[in-house]
Amino acid sequence: MKKILLLCVLALAAFSSCKKDDLFDKFVPEVLFYENDRVENADFVSTTLSGGDSEWTVKARVSAPMKLKEIKLYSNDALLETYTDFQLAPNVYNLNYALSGISRQTIVRVDAVDADNKRTSRTFTINVTP
Repeated sequence: MKKILLLCVLALAAFSSCKKDDLFDKFVPEVLFYENDRVENADFVSTTLSGGDSEWTVKARVSAPMKLKEIKLYSNDALLETYTDFQLAPNVYNLNYALSGISRQTIVRVDAVDADNKRTSRTFTINVTP
């Protein structure tokens, strides 16, 4: 009887010392660019404006399993916008930003930070045909 009780105590101690890993702790925020009304291709990272076009609406779906904290939008390393209000949808934000006056190749970058300060960054290239 003492051996069974000792085994139960050892098993309980072993299982209680195991750290529970949260599945979401392993994931960083995700940024997916899209052209129409939703993400259709996760590899959509560039577009080419035809002659005479100088406007493009940057659309990105930014998500984080641990809730979003901050999103920053850059154009050629110049900060355009910072988003921090995610109360209505704390895990997913659909970014829409109209860029105008595009006359040369433009690199758009989205930096995302979640509530655990995990960061991710993704770029989108807008090319211009002469």
